[in-house]
Amino acid sequence: MHSRQGSRSHRMGTEVPPYTVREYEPGDEHAVLATFNRVFSELDPGFVPRTLESWRWLYLDNPSGWRIYLAVTDDDGRVISQYAGVRQRMLLEGEPACFSQAVDSMTDPAFRRGLKRPGFFVLTGYPYASNYGGPSPDGDVVMWGLPLPAAWRVGKGFLKYQLIRVQNKLVADPARLDGSAGGVEVEEVGEFPEEVDVLSERAGAEHGAIAVRDKAQLDWRFRDNPDNDYAIALARRGAELLGYAVYRFGTFDREESGLVCDWLVPGGEGAVAVALRAWLAERARRDSAERLAAVFPDTVGEWLAFQRAGFRVHPTHYFVVGRSYVPRYRMPWLHQHWYYTLGDSDLC
Repeated sequence: MHSRQGSRSHRMGTEVPPYTVREYEPGDEHAVLATFNRVFSELDPGFVPRTLESWRWLYLDNPSGWRIYLAVTDDDGRVISQYAGVRQRMLLEGEPACFSQAVDSMTDPAFRRGLKRPGFFVLTGYPYASNYGGPSPDGDVVMWGLPLPAAWRVGKGFLKYQLIRVQNKLVADPARLDGSAGGVEVEEVGEFPEEVDVLSERAGAEHGAIAVRDKAQLDWRFRDNPDNDYAIALARRGAELLGYAVYRFGTFDREESGLVCDWLVPGGEGAVAVALRAWLAERARRDSAERLAAVFPDTVGEWLAFQRAGFRVHPTHYFVVGRSYVPRYRMPWLHQHWYYTLGDSDLC
């Protein structure tokens, strides 16, 4: 599911072969993966090559759609550069909208020389922004990311990205977390139930901006992920679903931790939050995790509630940046009103 079609062609016959900048077309994923795995294996000795299954899951299987622009050589279809994003269906002040997280942007080092500025990162970024950014229903109201410093410099200079916040995390020792909540039952499940759609709407009404967390999106993100295994817990009082949490043991911010990958508990359900945090702590202890880490904006209720439960604020190496295509939703508004967790990003 993608919006407006468009392509731009740029030709050079000197040090860079003739190439075209265009939107992704079916079958391009093979050339994309060849470049992606080569580029990132050179940057990271511990890099695990991405599989075709993983690529298709991330982009083509996403219920919210995909966002991809490529620079491709005309003669043999090699991918020189990519600017890509993971689209997110949103509730924006209660109305349907979309954001997208910029991920997997890259340029083959073999083509970085011989091209006058702007580079391929920008040449793919410009049509990406102009074709995908815009108001609902077709456009992405906000494009955002968690960039490396080099990408942030280019994005700020050429693509008009701005800082939303320097991201902190909440960390606790699982051995020191405990608690029980009478009347609340927590159950581990393999997939999300249909009634999570109602819970998503209820919790979403409390935030100015929040990604849609319906069954289709949550199952895609956590149940169907080919690279990571997640534990899902539902909290109920009687038959009513009142909250959920998603857990994984993995590396975040250069540390192995038990991770609160997603969390959705409406305000006023304090006992539900207590029960789900107890489940998270138990899962972390089962994995012998020395720490349990969560990410929330520092403007939402969970930020203080988790601290009252024993979590402490720690800095991270990450910062959140964005570009808005609708004047109302500038960076100060997003800083104040946007609810997200680790699971809204590609970091968990």
